[in-house]
Amino acid sequence: MSEDDSTVLPLNVDFTAFHVFFSLQGKEYSFNLHNVPSPKDAGTMSLRDAKMQCEPQLQALFRGFEHVLQQRLSQSTDVAAFVLEVKDILERIIRAQANCVLLPDSFYSLLFSEIEDIGWEHISFIGDDATALQFRIFDIVGREHSVRVDLQPGYPDKVPTISADLPKALELNWWSGAGLKHILSQCRKAIDSFQDFWTVMEDIDRKAWVLEPVHPSRAISFRRIALGGHCSLSITVDALSPRTLPEYRFFGSENSVAPLRMRVINNLNRWKMDMLLLENLESVLELVIPSRQDIGNEDSSADCGICYAYFIPNAYVTGSDPCGEASRPDRVCENLNCGRTFHGACLVEWLRSLTTTRQSFDVLFGHCPYCSHPIAVKNSI
Repeated sequence: MSEDDSTVLPLNVDFTAFHVFFSLQGKEYSFNLHNVPSPKDAGTMSLRDAKMQCEPQLQALFRGFEHVLQQRLSQSTDVAAFVLEVKDILERIIRAQANCVLLPDSFYSLLFSEIEDIGWEHISFIGDDATALQFRIFDIVGREHSVRVDLQPGYPDKVPTISADLPKALELNWWSGAGLKHILSQCRKAIDSFQDFWTVMEDIDRKAWVLEPVHPSRAISFRRIALGGHCSLSITVDALSPRTLPEYRFFGSENSVAPLRMRVINNLNRWKMDMLLLENLESVLELVIPSRQDIGNEDSSADCGICYAYFIPNAYVTGSDPCGEASRPDRVCENLNCGRTFHGACLVEWLRSLTTTRQSFDVLFGHCPYCSHPIAVKNSI
């Protein structure tokens, strides 16, 4: 806020009305205050009932911010304090106006003409200066897709940037004379190319218990699926060939997952490209992949056996959480009849609390909280 160079002049002998003038960024402003409490009431003084009367220039600047001024009046205990509040509000308004630069009329004429040609019903959002647009596109089976287009001040000579809920980034083909219609045409073509990918992923989300991501977007090709028996499977699907064998990794005790790995290797000949991915996984794994309802809450495929949660913030683990990430259960009891999973940090805290725990270098050796089977974890987690 600017240095205080305001002047406050009383308008009556009771000191209940004042004329205030001040300068800000080289300009002069003034206003009057009426119904100010008398100094004899200073012990309970408040400007809550005071009335502010601005000169025309200041009144125009404060238009739309009257409620803010009234709030600051009610919170101020004297005229000098309120003047500082007025200058602070005005300075913020002037700064905001300076940052709001409208583009030439030709830009808006071209833009609105293009939107009229496309149809306003396809727009779900438009920014204050109209350089940020969000479009809705429906594919052949009725899925709604969101496409954001950010226009540069030199549009259409400068290439727009695009973000869409696609599993692979769209490389925009741009040329002289291209416009919004060409952007949406390329987006629709890309969306059409991923139809089978979304069919495969929706089949997984509908039938299996997906542990993560919790709320997948259409751009995400990764899934971690609960298999029951304290085991889970993570897969990364090829968006361009979604029915091929995906990259995969099993989670669980070695006794539980080793047979599953061998089944994938031995049964690859069962993989059929005319079948959906989940059906193929069931065929090569020789099991029915359960839904959440099938597994029930008694299975610990998802949750830590100590804190009973799946995600815990990394702040709990490291003392800081700069990326907002979370830790998942990554320690497993190797007892085939137990197989409970734990967050490494939870297991460290549990073992530290027991007098029977032994430590060798940075490794803690103890027993599973559920079955007393030997279990070890690094103390540095």
